[in-house]
Amino acid sequence: MNLLKANKAGALARFRLMANVAGVMSLLLWLVYLPIKITATHDNVPNAIRAIAVVHGFAYMVYVLVTFNYCFAVRKPLKVAIFYMLAGTFPVASFVADRRAAAEFAAITAK
Repeated sequence: MNLLKANKAGALARFRLMANVAGVMSLLLWLVYLPIKITATHDNVPNAIRAIAVVHGFAYMVYVLVTFNYCFAVRKPLKVAIFYMLAGTFPVASFVADRRAAAEFAAITAK
C-alpha cells in the first residue's frame, strides 16, 4: 500500500514539475518568441529566440507523457486527463492544472 502511495506521489511530483516547466516555456513562447517572430523582417530571428520554440515543443511532449502517467496512477477519467494535457498549450492553464492536481491529490490521500 505504501508503495502505491509513493508511486502516486512521485507521479504528482513529476507532473507538477513539468506543468511549471511547460507553463514557463509557454509564457516565453507567447510573450517573447511570437512577438519577435511576427515583427522580424525577412525572418531575422536570432537562434537563441528560435530555441524557445524548440525547447517548448520538447517540454510539451514530456509534459504530455508525465500527465498521462499521473492520470493513470491516480485513475483520472479520460476527460480530466485530456484537460490536463491541453493545459500545457495555454500560457497560464498549466499553472492552474498544477494547483488543481495538488489539491485533488491532497483530498485523495487524506482519506
